[in-house]
Amino acid sequence: MSDKIRPKHYVVTNYWLEYYCTEHCTLCGNSGVIDSRGVCTAAGVPVGRLNYCICPNGQAIRAAIIKLDK
Repeated sequence: MSDKIRPKHYVVTNYWLEYYCTEHCTLCGNSGVIDSRGVCTAAGVPVGRLNYCICPNGQAIRAAIIKLDK
């Protein structure tokens, strides 16, 4: 991992710790992935997809370059 990218991870992790961390990640339940497929706007436009979570598990999955099915 390059030094240029590394500080960004600390900022994201600190943000996650402050707002989304209890005993488990409140965004993904510690799976590292947020599945919003099937979610639509009020106008019915589909906007959901699989996303890496900002939690340490999601960051580890992204760093391992595990591709998510869209």
